Amino acid sequence: MNLNFVLNIISLVLVAVAALIGLFYLVHFLRYRSGKLAHARVMGALKRFGLIRNYKILENLHLRYGEREAQIDCMLVGFFGILLVNAVNDTAEYYGDVGDRQWVKVMKDKRSRMDNLCAKNIRDIELLREIFSKNGVYGIQMEGLVVFCGNVKKTIFGITGGQGLMNLKKFKAYLGKSKFEKDNDVDVPALTELILKYQVQ
Repeated sequence: MNLNFVLNIISLVLVAVAALIGLFYLVHFLRYRSGKLAHARVMGALKRFGLIRNYKILENLHLRYGEREAQIDCMLVGFFGILLVNAVNDTAEYYGDVGDRQWVKVMKDKRSRMDNLCAKNIRDIELLREIFSKNGVYGIQMEGLVVFCGNVKKTIFGITGGQGLMNLKKFKAYLGKSKFEKDNDVDVPALTELILKYQVQ
């Protein structure tokens, strides 16, 4: 076989591999810039945990009840109850208190403000309770988390006064707690159907 022919084939293979690697990193970068990377990582963790247990995993919910609305990033509905998760994308420093209306984000020496996601979780849970109460459903255990998915070593969340704030690694470990295996007699399909009934189309 001609040596030049072999070298050309090897060169084409190397170019193709380099192109695939470049495409992978480009997609990864674009998902990060769009804020979707954190969401995808949290959803991946929820699916790995929930699907084998016949739990329901919901995402990008826009619920409306009366004049109130809720935008919910990720939700896990299981026999234990409901877990709400807000995924935070950027590698940055986050400061504030759970009682503040907004938090401060410092990214590349630029300061900006963002919504207090702990307070948002509380409002979303209150709306869900109103929906459940309206439909005669009571006693559903609910919890809200804020998961920071940026670089673990470079992301600092100096949010004081509350719980439910963690990085992605701790979130994955947190799902292993026994409370998420507990059977609180929740009808998962029926509860999921009720929630989706209030989804804005």
